[in-house]
Amino acid sequence: MWDAPLDPESERRLAEWMQTLAAEPIALPPAATATEIWQKAELLRRWDAHRKAAAPIEMGERAQVGIGLVGALVLLVWVSRQLPSGTMSPTLVAALGATVLLLVSAAAFSIWALLSREQT
Repeated sequence: MWDAPLDPESERRLAEWMQTLAAEPIALPPAATATEIWQKAELLRRWDAHRKAAAPIEMGERAQVGIGLVGALVLLVWVSRQLPSGTMSPTLVAALGATVLLLVSAAAFSIWALLSREQT
């Protein structure tokens, strides 16, 4: 990255600056005050209350996704049985295949999200 060598004066000044920097004491962060500790505890309490309040909503969303997947699968089976046996064009087969692929990927993602949420 540094192509040109430094001249002796620049190298000496750089070495002095690095030694000066190394000699500087590292400032420790100030200790937390009682007010800061209380505010953090209050924030954590609010986050926990929010998480507990949102849990039923999240479960409802998961149930909604599951019901939607089952409904889409039932609709797919129903449509495939309503078609006359000789009308399976390549376009229809591709559309049905894409639908099945989307349903399987949505189900896999939902299961993955559910399992990853339970581990945390």
